Amino acid sequence: MHLLHLVRSGFNRKTKLPLPLIVLSAMANAALIGLVNHSAELAAFGEPISVRLVFLYLVLFLIFAYGNSLCWRRFNRVLQQQLSRLRLRIADKVRAAPLRQLEEVDEGELLATVNHETNVLSANLPLLTGAIQSVFLLLAALLYIATVSMAAFAIVIAVSVLGAGLFWRRRKAMNTVMTQVLQCEGEVLTEMIGFTQGFKEIKLHADRSDSLFNAYRDSTGQLRNKVIGVAGIWTTLIQFSSAFIYALLGALIFLVPLYTDGYTDIVYKLVAAAAFCLGPLTSITSVGHLFASAEVGLARIASIEARLADIADPDVNKFDPDRFRAPRQIRCEGICFNYQIPGRGTTFTTGPWTLEINSGEILFVTGGNGSGKSTAMKLISGLYTPDSGSISVDGTEVTSELRSSYREIFTAIFADFHLFDRLYGLEGIAADDVQRLIVRMGLEDKVNFENGRFSTQALSSGQRKRLAMIVALLEDRDVYIFDEWAADQDAHFRDVFYKELLPDLKARGKAVIAVTHDDRYWSCCDRRITLDLGQIELGAA
Repeated sequence: MHLLHLVRSGFNRKTKLPLPLIVLSAMANAALIGLVNHSAELAAFGEPISVRLVFLYLVLFLIFAYGNSLCWRRFNRVLQQQLSRLRLRIADKVRAAPLRQLEEVDEGELLATVNHETNVLSANLPLLTGAIQSVFLLLAALLYIATVSMAAFAIVIAVSVLGAGLFWRRRKAMNTVMTQVLQCEGEVLTEMIGFTQGFKEIKLHADRSDSLFNAYRDSTGQLRNKVIGVAGIWTTLIQFSSAFIYALLGALIFLVPLYTDGYTDIVYKLVAAAAFCLGPLTSITSVGHLFASAEVGLARIASIEARLADIADPDVNKFDPDRFRAPRQIRCEGICFNYQIPGRGTTFTTGPWTLEINSGEILFVTGGNGSGKSTAMKLISGLYTPDSGSISVDGTEVTSELRSSYREIFTAIFADFHLFDRLYGLEGIAADDVQRLIVRMGLEDKVNFENGRFSTQALSSGQRKRLAMIVALLEDRDVYIFDEWAADQDAHFRDVFYKELLPDLKARGKAVIAVTHDDRYWSCCDRRITLDLGQIELGAA
């Protein structure tokens, strides 16, 4: 069980399971049941209740209440710490994954599993902790019944085993349905991402909009039906707790007298103990769906984590940011890469091609859509690993152990770039330097840099690219890659890009690789190459 493993792994030598406290609290609870029954018996016969019994009741109550509360807090803290470690572990595996393999992981499934499941677990773990405590309360009640009558204890155990078997069967059915619920939630999330990220496309295509909406309606309908199924099983489990108590009471009243002499003296004690079980039993069954959800959610998280572990780059943390600092030349020789999609085989091949990139040089890369320009940029920057060929820096081959260090010399603004609201990794940058670049990019009326973050990202695509350019310039790396950066800029900022920014970078000894279709500015480069169906053709500057 994944939940049991989560609990068990949370307790170690430093954080020990409070087993003595759990046992002490359970024994105090059993003693309380006996004391209450004994006091009720005295009252029934008109005998006074002594101060000693009142004092003993208060002591037992305080032991039970304090132990119960302390155990609850300890369990909850450990489980929340485990979830926090789980989030960090998955995030660490995500950043360790190679780009190409990570692109094959469904984003909707990843977000639904990691964010949704951990959030649901975090919110529901206190309830689950309460249910775990209820188990110990039931054990305490059983202990009390055993001290009153072993025959009654044996019958209660027999009824409990039968009830547990029936409960387990329904719980397994709930686990199956919960797995289907989580799969449906992933599909719903993926389609909702389509509404938000593909808004312009569906706005321009009514049939596409209707088709996506119909698919979303079908997915939400399936999700609704699955959730209704879970609710039905959950309701059955709640009703089961009441039925179980009545079955237990019936066994105590009608079966125990057949095997016990003097039963009239203990019947009310046993009935009171059985009635006490109703609260803990209801607590356990009422969160049965949460146990099922937690188990299925943890199983999915474990599956995602295992997939990420399988594709992790073992050398991702072996990097020295200064290993290839200030390179004079990067040579890509005999590079060949097959773009493969699972189930479809190779869909695109680039190479073999050879290319040299020199410091203090502006290289333009041109070519039609689908010619392999973006793939080439990812290969050059070390984000993709070539199937054959080699990359060397000033004569030193970039091996798998050196690839992380090699990537440290690049700054890139890809066509599908992500813009962070904070300057992660650049926390020491002066705010005045950032503001100066904001003015240079013409964003002073749109964006401010305050408290280490940009005030907004609600900008046009061209303005967002200018904000990304600010970050790239602040990084001050040795090689700059710009993938169609000027495509969304107006005439003024195209001039700024080609006639100011690129020459400035060149003057500082940077190597610049710019993917472009702007033939009017081809004179601004030192060299130009053209990619066609994955092959490089040299062009004049």
